[in-house]
Amino acid sequence: MVGFLFFVLGTNHIMAQEYKPSAQEVKKHTVMEMYEPDLVLSVAERKQLKEKRENSIALRKRILDTLDISERRRERLLKVLNKNPFSNEMNKAMADIDFIEEEQ
Repeated sequence: MVGFLFFVLGTNHIMAQEYKPSAQEVKKHTVMEMYEPDLVLSVAERKQLKEKRENSIALRKRILDTLDISERRRERLLKVLNKNPFSNEMNKAMADIDFIEEEQ
């Protein structure tokens, strides 16, 4: 019984110790920002580029959905679009589509 009492009191002391987080500081600027601040885009510019990219991907998906191509090719192009929307294969497919539209 006495041993159990010492055990409970000992674990209580261990659990009551304060947790002290490490004193690591977050860097305010990256190395790139310190030496080449002109190359780092602002948050607003990054958001604008992201929206432009998402709009471009959405447009390409709509184009692929309206094309008269086989379902297998459409699925393959959609997979390429999701993986890398600006790949050579996707750009070639979009160029072929634009060329066909201009001929008509």
